Amino acid sequence: LRRAFSQQSRRALSALSAPPPAGYVPFRLRDSFVADYARAEPTFGFNGLGKLVYERTYSRPLPHGGRERWFETVERVVNGTFNMQKQWIEHHDLRWDDGEMQATAQDMYERIFTMKFLPPGRGLWAMGTPITEERRLFAALNNCAFVSTDSIDQDFAAPFTFLMEAAMLGVGVGFDTR
Repeated sequence: LRRAFSQQSRRALSALSAPPPAGYVPFRLRDSFVADYARAEPTFGFNGLGKLVYERTYSRPLPHGGRERWFETVERVVNGTFNMQKQWIEHHDLRWDDGEMQATAQDMYERIFTMKFLPPGRGLWAMGTPITEERRLFAALNNCAFVSTDSIDQDFAAPFTFLMEAAMLGVGVGFDTR
């Protein structure tokens, strides 16, 4: 069962591990939609502590200087999420409906912006950045992982290689002691 799951997981990840094909158009929220939020003030709560944690941890540096504002972080995360979904769908020759996905992405944006739901912190930190978009290191979206040593006699390096790669992406790794 574990081997079958592992093979299925590898097939699933292969759709995202290769760069998108030539001519691929990444998903983006409409600029006119996001512009309305540039003037809105988010409610971080906790007497300014929420804003401090956001600015310290999740607001990324911008190429032209300065740091992201909340509306830009939400845009990056939503674009990254839907871009990943679009690549998956197109890789599997499924139907991508731009209008439907734009509406769904705008709904997601609104809910994140108003903090009705938030992605995990790792998603706020890495989604839509060069880590996921260019380097395709989606493991950086995970907080923790597990590796088994039950087959260490067959491949001694495998658990340690996994542990090192995950740890270098900030992922905590647990293990068994078989």
